[in-house]
Amino acid sequence: MNDLKERLAEIAAAPGPVTSVDAAAAIRRGRRIRRGRRAAAGTALAGLAAAVTAVAVLPGSPDGPHRTVRPAEQAGYPALLVPPAAFGWLPKGYAQIAVTRSEDDGTSYTVQAGRGGRPALELTVLESRTEPPIANLPGGKKGRWMKTALINGHIGHWTIVPGGAGSNQVPAELRWEYQPHHWALLSVTDGAVAQEATVLRIAKGVTFGSRGPAAFPFRARGVPSGLKPIQVRVGTGPEASVRLTSPGTPGGDLGIEVMPAKRTRPLVNTKIDGHPAFDSRLQHGGPKADRNPSEAQRLVVYGVRGFDVAVEATGGPLRRLQASGGLTGLYRRVQLLGDEPVRWTAPLG
Repeated sequence: MNDLKERLAEIAAAPGPVTSVDAAAAIRRGRRIRRGRRAAAGTALAGLAAAVTAVAVLPGSPDGPHRTVRPAEQAGYPALLVPPAAFGWLPKGYAQIAVTRSEDDGTSYTVQAGRGGRPALELTVLESRTEPPIANLPGGKKGRWMKTALINGHIGHWTIVPGGAGSNQVPAELRWEYQPHHWALLSVTDGAVAQEATVLRIAKGVTFGSRGPAAFPFRARGVPSGLKPIQVRVGTGPEASVRLTSPGTPGGDLGIEVMPAKRTRPLVNTKIDGHPAFDSRLQHGGPKADRNPSEAQRLVVYGVRGFDVAVEATGGPLRRLQASGGLTGLYRRVQLLGDEPVRWTAPLG
C-alpha cells in the first residue's frame, strides 16, 4: 500500500481525489494503529474478474459504440477477486462492507465489516501456508499467544485478549487454523464489540470457501493486456478500484477507481463531457509532479451519475493507451452500473 501511495504522489503529489474515498479513508484510520504494531514485526497483512465483451460507453460520450478499441480488444483477465471467506453472524447494526485482494506482500484477502460504513472488524485470510508472525506489543515487548480458544473445533489463539496487554491500541485480535496450514486472523478495531464472547461468536460465524467472483459497480473496456493485478477492492459504498502493473520492461501501472461523488473537489482544471475534472497534465495549482508528465498521468472526472471516476497510468500502460484516446478514452470506456449490486458485473474486458 505504501508503494501505491508513493506512485500516486509521483503523479500529482497532491491530496488527490483518487485516494480520498470516504470508505477507504475510514478503513485506513481504523487500520492505522494495527499497521503500526505490525511494522515492528516486519509484516503487512493487507487486504477483478472474468472478461466482459459488452461495449462500455458513458451516456453523452462522443466515444460511440462503433469506435475501434485497438489495445487489448481481446484482453482477458481471470477471476481475480474470488473472496475465500465471508462474515456470518455479526452484532446488530454491523454488516460486511468491503473485500480486498492484495499481492503487496504475498497474496492476502481482507474482509471488513463495520457499522455506518466505518470498519470495526477485519478478517485476513492468507494464501501462505505458514502462520503469520505475531506483532510486538507496545513498548517493543515481544508478542505471544496469550490464550487458547476453540473455533468450530479448530485451535485458536488470542494474541490480544480484550482488556489485556495491547488492547489499548488494538482492542482484540484472534487467529485460528481453520484448516490444516491455513490461517485466518480477526482484528477488532472497535472497542464496542471487543468482548471475548462476542469476538468468538463472530469468528465461529465466518464461512470459508468461494462463492464465486465478486461483482463490481463498473466495467471497463480496452484495458491493455498482459498486466498483473496487484490490488483490487470492492465495497458497498459503492466504491471499487483495480490496480495493475506491467511486470516486464518497460514497467508501469494502471489504476481505475470509482467512488460516490463528493461535494469537495480538491483540484479542478478542465471539463470532460460537461463534467468538472482534474487532469494532471494540464496547468493546476497543486504541487508539481517529479516525473516526466509523458510518463505519468492522473485523470479524475467528478459527478458522473453520482460517482467520481479516476483513471491513472504510468510508463508502458500509459503509452499503450494512447492509440485509443489515452486516459480520456479509457475513462469514456468505463461504464458505471449504479448502486444496486444486482446490476454489477465483472470489471475488465
